[in-house]
Amino acid sequence: MQLKRIKILGSNYIGLFAIANDKLCFVPNSIEEKIEKEIERILNVKTIKTSIYDSALIAVFAKMNNKEIILPNFVTNREINEIEKEIKVRLIETEHALGNLIEINDKNAIISKTLNENDIKQLKKTKLKILQTNLAKTDAIGSSIIITNKAFLISPNATKEEVKKVQDSLNIKGGASTANTGDSFIRNSIIANKNGILVGEQTTGHEMNRIEEVLGQEE
Repeated sequence: MQLKRIKILGSNYIGLFAIANDKLCFVPNSIEEKIEKEIERILNVKTIKTSIYDSALIAVFAKMNNKEIILPNFVTNREINEIEKEIKVRLIETEHALGNLIEINDKNAIISKTLNENDIKQLKKTKLKILQTNLAKTDAIGSSIIITNKAFLISPNATKEEVKKVQDSLNIKGGASTANTGDSFIRNSIIANKNGILVGEQTTGHEMNRIEEVLGQEE
């Protein structure tokens, strides 16, 4: 598994700007060509330029697994049409920026307690196993944990009980780390799939070793 430090649009918080599965990665329209090629190389994916709600902060609004992408219904028709060419789109009628409040892999979803009954009802149609909880002293689940089909990486602010709850629900192993020199909102600083891991440029060597140790483990 390859691991590399990058910036996207001059920012170390690369996880805000892109979402990936094992074959695709949606990136901002204005991404640098050199960085786009690095994403393709490290993650072994096809990159697709787009926006969500006319924003470059793709991961704030959306989450994706290998089956579909979950979007709030306030995205534009143009964006939906572009994205549907690559992957199935599931629209959720909500007022929330979903990417901040959910994290998914092919079998599971961890969702924030901020989401209401109507949001949950719609998410259940994905057939994903849903765990609704807050983690690490925040309701921003989508920023506090990153899940692949092999492992999960969680904020070090999560309690032992929370880590066990997640591990039991997902039935995969995981661990805690920071990135970008101490940032505990781990998902904001990482893009990962089964093939590789990208981290923000300020991520220390010690953090990189820990991130690779957790996310790079075998299934």
